[in-house]
Amino acid sequence: MYKNRMLRKLRLRRSITPLAGNSSNWSNKAFAAGCLAASEGAAPFGEERARSDEVVPHHKVNAHWSHWYHSVKGLPWHAYHQTASKFMEGYFLKSGEYYGKWLLVPTVRRVAAIVTVMNERDTISSVLEQLHRLPLHEIIFIVNGSTDESFEVIRNQSQATIVHYHHALGHDVGRAVGAKLAESEILLFLDGDFVVFAEQLVPFINAIQQGMDIALNNITPYVGPFSSRDYVTTIKEFVNRSMARAELGANSLTAIPHAMSKQAAELIGYPNLAVPPKAQVIALEKGLKVGSPSSVDVITRNRVRARNVGQNNAVSNMILGDHIEALRTALDLKGPRLSFPDHNRRRQLT
Repeated sequence: MYKNRMLRKLRLRRSITPLAGNSSNWSNKAFAAGCLAASEGAAPFGEERARSDEVVPHHKVNAHWSHWYHSVKGLPWHAYHQTASKFMEGYFLKSGEYYGKWLLVPTVRRVAAIVTVMNERDTISSVLEQLHRLPLHEIIFIVNGSTDESFEVIRNQSQATIVHYHHALGHDVGRAVGAKLAESEILLFLDGDFVVFAEQLVPFINAIQQGMDIALNNITPYVGPFSSRDYVTTIKEFVNRSMARAELGANSLTAIPHAMSKQAAELIGYPNLAVPPKAQVIALEKGLKVGSPSSVDVITRNRVRARNVGQNNAVSNMILGDHIEALRTALDLKGPRLSFPDHNRRRQLT
């Protein structure tokens, strides 16, 4: 009954939607494309994918969408979600199916979400709710050192892969473990204590699809002027400047969400992912394409815990230590002056 009611709403909405006009042009095209895709049936996967995958409905619709999205020219990114929604509306109306609040992503490549969890029973259901809206091929939870019901919540509410360690692994080790285990081509990294809306994750997936190797969260707009920044933010920016990437500002692999290609993770080395700024230095030195395609405010919304509050708190000190390790790596790779030239001294005369 619920499905029939939703289908009637879709038909009614379609009946009052104008078929012409500049403002609705892309929506109308997407709606028509969705109807056509539902009529065609088979999803436009590559031959290898078609043979190896059990095609689930979300992946099937997404494959049709990705094929159409990449075949058209001029669709502005700010209209992406509205247009994708109209495509789904047309698809569901024609097929007689309805799948709720799904989102579509502009790729047919396999995507994995890797989520680290430690005592997150209060937020993990909401994290899962957002991840289930995306056409992911893998969801990997690294549950380490939890003493609450995080494991049970994940097991009861998803088909995710769970790697359960009874003892805490320490910060970021779970990301390295998840990256190594993942079989997907695009890796999306999240933390279980922080809910990120699915819409906010799509730009990171899109960036990797478009050829970026690492897509960082652009937190620079949220850190304020230099005079008010803490030591952690300052050293993040200094590491980027040391690698001649000043335009990255304070953006770092220490902040979620971020994404990278599986190939990039292999080139960096999975163990190095356990120290995010070190991994970033290695990636930049290897010439990988690193950018900051979108901003998610994880500064003001960061969960307050005893270990991350106050001056010289344990988390800040750990991150500072990670960046010192990253600078040591940069010095080994680039020499004692890093990326800073010495124009004034004629050392050869001494």
